Amino acid sequence: MDGIFESQAFCNGVAVGINLYQQKVIMAHENNEAIKINGELYYIQSGKERLQEMIDKMCK
Repeated sequence: MDGIFESQAFCNGVAVGINLYQQKVIMAHENNEAIKINGELYYIQSGKERLQEMIDKMCK
């Protein structure tokens, strides 16, 4: 029975960790900030922003 609780606690911890990083990515996007991963800066685009960028490129 202890194994089940330990396994559930582990799964809950992973889910919480994933949620924290999702919130970090969303906040970085909303604030137009980069996310630094392995020394590289990454900027996140929403689907609407990416679509607008592609339309702008095609209409040039």
